[in-house]
Amino acid sequence: MVDDSIVGLEVLREIARISTSPLNLDEILGQTIEIIKNKMRIDACSIYLMEQSYSGEVRLKLKATSGLPPSAATHIYLEPGRGVTGWVAQNKTALALSEAMQDPRFVYFPEIEEEKFPSMLSVPLVDHDQCIGVINVHTLDRRQFTLTEVSILETLSAQITGCIRNALEYQKSQALLGEQTLLYTINTAVQETPKLDHRIWILMTGITFGGAGGFNRAILFLLDDKTGHLVGHMGLGPDSAEEAGRIWRELSEDGEFTLTRLLENPHWERFRDTRLNQYARSLKFPLSSGNVLSETALNKRPYIVHDTSNDDLVPADLAEALGSPSFATVPLMPHREVLGVLLVDNLYNHAPITDSNLQLVGRLATHLGWVIENSRLVNKLLESNRELLSTKEQLIQSEKLAALGELSAEVAHEIKNPLVSVGGFARRLRDRIGDLKDQENGTMPPLSDLRGLYRYASIIVNETERLERLLQDILLYSKAEELEVEPCRFNELVCEVIDFFEVGIEERNIDLKKSFMDPDVEFYIDKKKIKQVIMNLLFNAIESMPHDGHLTVSTYRGHRVGQTEGDKDSLTLCIEDTGGGIPPELFENIFNPFFTTKETGTGLGLSISRRIIEEHGGTLHVNNNINKGVTVYVYLPLQKLGNYNKT
Repeated sequence: MVDDSIVGLEVLREIARISTSPLNLDEILGQTIEIIKNKMRIDACSIYLMEQSYSGEVRLKLKATSGLPPSAATHIYLEPGRGVTGWVAQNKTALALSEAMQDPRFVYFPEIEEEKFPSMLSVPLVDHDQCIGVINVHTLDRRQFTLTEVSILETLSAQITGCIRNALEYQKSQALLGEQTLLYTINTAVQETPKLDHRIWILMTGITFGGAGGFNRAILFLLDDKTGHLVGHMGLGPDSAEEAGRIWRELSEDGEFTLTRLLENPHWERFRDTRLNQYARSLKFPLSSGNVLSETALNKRPYIVHDTSNDDLVPADLAEALGSPSFATVPLMPHREVLGVLLVDNLYNHAPITDSNLQLVGRLATHLGWVIENSRLVNKLLESNRELLSTKEQLIQSEKLAALGELSAEVAHEIKNPLVSVGGFARRLRDRIGDLKDQENGTMPPLSDLRGLYRYASIIVNETERLERLLQDILLYSKAEELEVEPCRFNELVCEVIDFFEVGIEERNIDLKKSFMDPDVEFYIDKKKIKQVIMNLLFNAIESMPHDGHLTVSTYRGHRVGQTEGDKDSLTLCIEDTGGGIPPELFENIFNPFFTTKETGTGLGLSISRRIIEEHGGTLHVNNNINKGVTVYVYLPLQKLGNYNKT
């Protein structure tokens, strides 16, 4: 036995030294164990700490040992309440056992070789009424722990708990900082490349980079919805330990090796030629229960395989090809649906797969899922866009054919009537001339016969002129010609057209009012075509007022009356009549070719006029006032000579 009072003081002094030293968690746990072993003459000591698993479960994990096999601290876990350690954690009460293995709460772990240690003392680490861990001590000889020894270990536990808690918080903050830095670096690199495989390579590099995810290798499987298989898409990692060392040396020749530098490597596509990538791309597993990959996808949760060769969920060929004693799988779930599965292992350094680095891999896998899903959505949008463009072209072609058919029907209808007249009266003229020729008596034919012949010939001439106008309008409507621009004073051109209709205006007793801008504007237009537009608009206005009415023709700078700024870059022609307006059911068709409410005319006037104005960069607007009249606005930009006929 030891002098308990002296031991207690020495333990407290050493613990105080640890508490005031800037040590990390592993150093704190290691030194605490050594103090306990040396001062309390203990054969073995271990410390369990509470941690949250990848799936969210809270459990005890063996974090540090002394006197136990070194491999014990790799994957020993206990749920609160299970085993002696779990009972102490759950009840937050110390427990001393001289025959530990005889206690019904005891759980045996072969890795720890606890059969060598008959006696144990277990004390909780309690912080603000919350258990954060447990300290266990073991002896090779059967031992009755005294109340003083229990008190010393409880006091040590109380003193060291705050230090452990601070180290845990610091460790979490450092891990979070490192993770945020990693994710920022990766996200920046991902955004700088449009290639999907390059983005996937960047994220998988983050998983396999030593300063980040830290896994030796990673294989990505994507779910093929059509076949229902998980198909290998990419494998990243060296093909041997020697190659891993060579790559490390190449990338750190100047002594600096960072993830940023690795991601900037211009030879990133070298991975395509590796055996691992080629093997990964040859893999295909059905999405059905029976293998670890499908289980990961179907159950939407990660798996850690500790013994590849003896796990029923690992196919024998996969285990043999991987050659790794353990690996982990993580689902790719950017949302609720699984896009694939990520497999990671540590073939070369045999490092244990822990929940902490698996959590980071899970977050990178989620990011990887977003990248893949976004890429698929973009591809779907591009495909939909291509289909829409194709459909649009087909519709345009169909509309062109339909318009051509409609145009042909309208043209045929318009030509048919005058041709019937021309043909009929031409035959009458021929027959009548033949009758007169047969007489051949040298006498003049009767005047009535000559008048009839003249009437036939006049009808033929009028109908022929009608056909000529029709064909001229059709050619003008269907053929876009370059503008022949020349300088023109606009007021003078409008007055010239008004003079042409002077007789008709007087005959119909129409009151004409003119209001022209002052001074007149000279600019470049196709004078011949603009003149035709003004004639069409004035003709329509006059035709709408067969007896009496008011016709107002005005020009002004800008798009409204009263603008006085000197820098206006457009002018307006306004023609207003009092012809009663156009019925609403007809108004919507006024720009359709061959649509007319008149007994004569082709119905192309407004269509041609609007196109001519648009060719000049302007617009033509018709304001219909039912029971009052129609007002037409022509807006023309004051363009320079070089602005016309540009493609």
